[in-house]
Amino acid sequence: MDFAQLLPKRALTAAVVAGTAVGLSGCFDLAQKVAVHQGDSGTYDIEIAAQGLVGDALSDKHHHVDIGDDDDDNKGITRVQHKGDVTVRTTEFAFKDLGGLKLGDETMNLRVKGKEGDLTQVNFHRSFQIGHARHRHDDDDDHVGRDVLQSMFGGHSYTFAVWLPGKIEHIAPVRVGNHTVSPTVWGDAYGHTLVWKMPLTDMFMAENVDFDVDFAAKGDFHDAQSQPGAHHGRHHHHDGDDDDDND
Repeated sequence: MDFAQLLPKRALTAAVVAGTAVGLSGCFDLAQKVAVHQGDSGTYDIEIAAQGLVGDALSDKHHHVDIGDDDDDNKGITRVQHKGDVTVRTTEFAFKDLGGLKLGDETMNLRVKGKEGDLTQVNFHRSFQIGHARHRHDDDDDHVGRDVLQSMFGGHSYTFAVWLPGKIEHIAPVRVGNHTVSPTVWGDAYGHTLVWKMPLTDMFMAENVDFDVDFAAKGDFHDAQSQPGAHHGRHHHHDGDDDDDND
């Protein structure tokens, strides 16, 4: 995902976030969900939930969410649901191989570690480079602190979830700022889902957030890593006009 789509043109060093992925600023909950299947195929979902003006904008099919590339390789299927006064917009991207997935301010990779009987031992790693997205937009010397962000986004959350086949062997601690975020884990005979949830403000203030899990599963797996996406040209120019959304 090109995290810069969730940043205004002048992101400031403290990541004042606007929902520019839908063309309006406002408060929202953000979730990213990945599923890895045998053979390194899978799906990658981006879910944004919001009320009010932002919720209305999420219903607009003319607005779309990219995951960091200007070409047609990352085509997603979008669906919109209304849950009471909350609009939930989900865009799902399917990939045949993790190496064919082009992302922006994040990387994901699989690394085969060995064999255990008929199981392949694999490491899944995702790095969310939030600070990198901020620095690409850091064209303003102003600084908005945590208190301001908290007043804007308090009560809203960021969630990352991953489904992995087989059994979980190790989960590395996820550190955000000066604390650790522990996942909720549940599973069945086919695999396990791990869900990390944190305040949206904590995620925005972080430099990097890394998710690292070892699992063992039947099937064919190979080393694979997502490709860097080409950031959209409109994210790079500095025209000094923060109010024009029609670049």
